Amino acid sequence: KQWYQRRVRAMKESTSLFPNNLSVWGHSGTLHYVVTSRGLVNIIVAKTGGTMQKQMQGKECSHAKPIIQAKFVALSGNLYLILCTFHGIQIHNATDQRLLLFHPLPADPSKPGEEVFAQGAVSIGNDMVAVGASSGRILIFKKDSGTFAWADTLQGHSNPICDIQFNGKRLFTSDDNGCILVWSQNGDSWDLLKTFEGAGSPCSTMCVYKDYVIGGYGSGHIRIFNHQDGSLVAEITAHARWINALDVNPSGLMVSVSEDTVVNIWNLTEINLQHSFSIPNVQLCGVQFLQGSDDFAVTGYDMKDILIFKKNANFKK
Repeated sequence: KQWYQRRVRAMKESTSLFPNNLSVWGHSGTLHYVVTSRGLVNIIVAKTGGTMQKQMQGKECSHAKPIIQAKFVALSGNLYLILCTFHGIQIHNATDQRLLLFHPLPADPSKPGEEVFAQGAVSIGNDMVAVGASSGRILIFKKDSGTFAWADTLQGHSNPICDIQFNGKRLFTSDDNGCILVWSQNGDSWDLLKTFEGAGSPCSTMCVYKDYVIGGYGSGHIRIFNHQDGSLVAEITAHARWINALDVNPSGLMVSVSEDTVVNIWNLTEINLQHSFSIPNVQLCGVQFLQGSDDFAVTGYDMKDILIFKKNANFKK
């Protein structure tokens, strides 16, 4: 096999069925994994000397009001954990789990009874994070003296935010109607550069590689856009069901996972399918490459395992 299962990281609680339900951060041979499980998160810290497991309860979170997404972000050498919930946005110190920010999301008076929630999170530079909201707004928070404070709000979407990415220069946001917006920072403000219109199916996950912004959709499609000239480069019928996560590594390998149980590995240089396999009877909901390598981790609904796959260096076609 071109990729084979190398290792399993066992968790105490099973994985919730939300898109992008895996975040991995690595540094100096240590890998931090986080996965949501209803009202708490499973954290695994793996290093040469062994593995440590922790769990953390989200503020005001429960089985009925679960954590939607957990995301590691590193700012100025410090590691933080962002929790997107039905009550609002939480930012914790990832080391000691201290709550540094709790930002409630207000209900929309024009939509009584409608749930409000946060979804999509990313770091920007060395001192900011962006988090999406069900209102379609993107909230920017700035780190200041060990805590975080609201700094700005971007408005351009008419539907709930699904995912947010940042490539060092531009911010990319997607929503529940499949729309992708491209933003550029201009001093203390943000300019909307481009809009890739949606077709009604959520763009639940994105990744960015060079001039490409790639969206994975609830329809099972992958669309590759050139965010410089605004063109649609490719549209792929990639999966039979909802695509829950994408990731890309520096060499241009992209991995996609779906509720159809299938893991697809793509070559973005040639835009072709390089390898594909199924994890039977598992609705897949998270995937991420490990420290820029060709190895990657996968999560699936109701599993208590994080599956690690390694590329076979001896594989010959």
